[in-house]
Amino acid sequence: MLGVFAHPDDETICAGGTFAKYAGAGADVRVVSLTRGGAGQIRDAAVATRATLRAVREEELAAAGEALGLTGVTCFDHPDGGLADVDGQVLVDLVAELLDDLRPDVVVTFGPDGFSGHPDHVAVGAAVTAACRQLPPSASTRLFHCHQPRSGMLLRDRLASWVVELTTRFTGTRDFVRALSVFSRETTALGYAADFVTVEWYPAGSYLIEQGDAATSIHFLLSGAVEIRREGADGRVRVVDRSGPGEFVGEQGIATGRPRNAHVVAVDDVTTLTFLASDPAVLGGPPEQGFPPTRTLPSGDRVDARVDTCIDVTDFVGHKIRATAAHRSQYPIDPAMFPEPILREMFGAEYFTQVLPEPELRTSLLDD
Repeated sequence: MLGVFAHPDDETICAGGTFAKYAGAGADVRVVSLTRGGAGQIRDAAVATRATLRAVREEELAAAGEALGLTGVTCFDHPDGGLADVDGQVLVDLVAELLDDLRPDVVVTFGPDGFSGHPDHVAVGAAVTAACRQLPPSASTRLFHCHQPRSGMLLRDRLASWVVELTTRFTGTRDFVRALSVFSRETTALGYAADFVTVEWYPAGSYLIEQGDAATSIHFLLSGAVEIRREGADGRVRVVDRSGPGEFVGEQGIATGRPRNAHVVAVDDVTTLTFLASDPAVLGGPPEQGFPPTRTLPSGDRVDARVDTCIDVTDFVGHKIRATAAHRSQYPIDPAMFPEPILREMFGAEYFTQVLPEPELRTSLLDD
């Protein structure tokens, strides 16, 4: 099995659970990245500088490969962020050489949407697909395009339930604060969760939450302190609690589905990571144009109607998360930071469309 991608970490995000599953069953699984990821973000300044990032990300790919149980990984040095400008035939020829050398039974890469729309992804997917189409029929190579469904799961709801069910008060460390910020933004951007996540600022004395309002959001405090104030029927207000950085507020209303049972007021200037069900600025509009038709799965996920393969990787989510954490420059997380049930729900299935061999044209409407 061969995965061909644009950047170190694509292999884990797109198909890490699948690669780990088949590697664990004894398959020879290899991954190739056509760039060394030198244009990527640096989310941990202690790990890399702009000058060292390419070498660091190549090392991170090797570590991720170990976490997934891969036979081998390879990085080429095409320009990160510039693959769409590389002569397409150069990329096709490179992939053709890989196919000739490795002769994989299965090839995995990006589809026309590039999984996330990244131009580098689109260019790599097109080159790999073209190279596979050049193979003789006797090669019997199967080509799969990765697909990311749009999940209806709300991280807001899962985090609220998790915090409420804890037997001790949760206070996240600085590392957790950074990790949750990265994790929530990346997973919602890629469609693993349906939340609208935003950073909000509240000046001292302002309300984050008002008692009696419908519960629509939870707040994770990044800086500053808040007081939890309960207002009685007589209008008298008393302070019942205080929360600071690393703590959630508003989780009770989300977990129970009941109106807010207290005010939350900023004591200092407060910054929060706020989770809502949808962007409050979006009030509707015409349906999206130019997107392929979708279908809704029993899980509630929406997928491209052409998707025909779902791999259950529930038992390999741990491998995927450890491999993600190996890409430290991009994902400064500790694999043990997040609740396992949430991770298994988010990452327990990976979807693909089989492109080659193309299905034969049927000549009957009935089974022969």
